[in-house]
Amino acid sequence: MGRLYLGLLHYPIRGRHGETIATAITGIDIHDIARSARTYGVHRFFVVTPLRSQQEIARRILRYWLELKEDDPSRRAEALQGVRIVDSLEASIEEILAEERGTKPRLIGTSARTFPKRPYVDYDELRERLERDPDPVYLLLGTGWGLADAVIERVDAMLRPIYGVGEYNHLSVRAAAAIILDRLRGRREHGLQRESESAGTDER
Repeated sequence: MGRLYLGLLHYPIRGRHGETIATAITGIDIHDIARSARTYGVHRFFVVTPLRSQQEIARRILRYWLELKEDDPSRRAEALQGVRIVDSLEASIEEILAEERGTKPRLIGTSARTFPKRPYVDYDELRERLERDPDPVYLLLGTGWGLADAVIERVDAMLRPIYGVGEYNHLSVRAAAAIILDRLRGRREHGLQRESESAGTDER
């Protein structure tokens, strides 16, 4: 099974008018995505920002929970141990290369927008790849108005967008992360139960 990495990019990010911007860190994104990442077996969760002030905010959050001397029933510290704060996308890729002994991760972008000129991968296809292929996969999440075009252009493939029931399609990044991770890594216990029952019937 290949290891899954997750990156929350705060730069380079697309602004409201298509410009490239850096976005501010939201503390709840770090908490919630870290917990989703731990639940679904993400090996490392990178928070990417070049802004020193924003890095310090993220580190302050991590220090509080990782150095907490009180009881932590939510086990939040356990989840936050997998978080790394880095200056750039390239810095996170270098860390992955070091951990994977030089094996380059497959970069997968996410967006609510569609890009006709970019290759796409379906959830089932990526799920199967993660289960069967030992090479790492690095899933990139955008803040603001999504990943900047420069990031979109360098990914190996885009993951299909998440769609709801109508035209409104503005999930928070932490909600989108949870949905994506469940589709890629969530256990399908009902399916396994049905298979087990069928196998039992055959034996009889």
